[in-house]
Amino acid sequence: MKIVVPVKQVAALDDEFELLDDGAGVDPDFLEFALNEWDAFSLEAALKLREGVGDGEVVVITVGDEDAEEALLGCLARGADRALRIWDESLDASDPLTVARVLSAAVERERPDLVLCGVQSSDAVNGATGVALAGYLGLPHVAVVKQLDYDAAQSSATVKRELEGGLVELLRVRTPALLTIQTGINQPRYAN
Repeated sequence: MKIVVPVKQVAALDDEFELLDDGAGVDPDFLEFALNEWDAFSLEAALKLREGVGDGEVVVITVGDEDAEEALLGCLARGADRALRIWDESLDASDPLTVARVLSAAVERERPDLVLCGVQSSDAVNGATGVALAGYLGLPHVAVVKQLDYDAAQSSATVKRELEGGLVELLRVRTPALLTIQTGINQPRYAN
C-alpha cells in the first residue's frame, strides 16, 4: 500500500511580535514555522494505515522553497518513508490551484492507493487544495473525514465524514482515492 500525504509548512506568530516599520505586516523575525496542523493529522492517519496493513510506504510531498524542508524533515522523523520537495521561483505557492496542479504531476508519478490531505491550512484556511488535487487527478474524493478504515482485500476505504450541524455521513469509496482529513481523527505522534 502506498499513501501520499501532501503537506505544508505554515507560519505562526510568536507569543510576542512586532510589525514592520511600515506597518504592512509582521516582522519575519517574530514568525515561527511548523507543519500545518491538519497535515499532522493526515500524516498520522497514513502512518496508522501503513502499520495496520503491515506493509507499505508513506510519501510526503510539499511545494515550497528550502524553508519547507523543515516540515519534511519533521514528517520523516515521525515515520514517513520518503519526502519530496517541489519548487521553482516562478510558482505562486499561495495559490491553491497552482499548488494542486504541481502536486498532481508528482502524485501521478507515485501511483498511490490513497492520497490524504489536510482539510485546510491554518494560514490560508481555504480548504481548496485537496479537492482541486482530486479534480486534477480524476480521483474520487471524500472531504472532512473524521474516521477511516481501509480494506486492502476490497481496495476500498470506509469513512465517516463530518457534515454541518454535527451530522456524520458514512461512505465507502474505492481506491485509489483522495481524502481530506479533519483534525481530531487521531492523536499525531511526536517526532523522534
